[in-house]
Amino acid sequence: MATLQLLNNITHKDLRVQTHYSADFGDNISSVLVFPTEFDALHKEYPVLFRRHAEHGLQAVALLGLVSGENLFLNEHYPQPPMAGSWMARYVPGLLAKGPFMIGYQQHGGNDAVIHVDMDHPRIMQATDNTGSKAVFLEKGGESDYLQQVAATLNRLNLGQDEASAFYAELDRLSLLTPINLAITLNNGDKLEIQGHETICKETFANLPADTLAALHQKGWLAHVYAIQSSLHNLSWLIDMKNALEHSRT
Repeated sequence: MATLQLLNNITHKDLRVQTHYSADFGDNISSVLVFPTEFDALHKEYPVLFRRHAEHGLQAVALLGLVSGENLFLNEHYPQPPMAGSWMARYVPGLLAKGPFMIGYQQHGGNDAVIHVDMDHPRIMQATDNTGSKAVFLEKGGESDYLQQVAATLNRLNLGQDEASAFYAELDRLSLLTPINLAITLNNGDKLEIQGHETICKETFANLPADTLAALHQKGWLAHVYAIQSSLHNLSWLIDMKNALEHSRT
């Protein structure tokens, strides 16, 4: 169970956080929830698909792997990683990049967003353990560069959550989504299937009237549609990574 504390530079003056990515920190997942404010960065690296959750409705996810519990972007999987760093992409999805931090609210004449930290998160390091970890606060109490990056990530996620419900409702209203089932044959002959997702229907989108396209553009949502469509090209990169991983195991 999470132990959430309001982050401050007194209680947490010596707090350090491990920032590399590993299965040890729960990063070995095959997909992660993402938000519209991330689509512009995500579509250059990951396939972005939709799924329908029984409780939360339509959600967008970035595919990180092709089988359950396997994140192909973790460098630790590969004997000779093709890229430096612990994560093999330029942009890390926000829900993973934020580490042990999350946004909460204080009510004192208004709802003010503040940062909370989960002190039970596996990335939390002891003050004396600075191996690969980053300080949250500077020696005199100011925010470290790392904390400023986290705050920007949390703000992006917060804005994305606010936008998601309206954008996804519009996709459904326009009947723009269609099921997508992926059947993949790896170089070693293994066959994989990914089901239960949806993507933008090319035909429906192509037939939208000009005034509807203009309305989508005005809200900034047309760019989201293009980003989602473009992201599917990353499936070939994901398959290449999976083939490389399986080859390294032989």
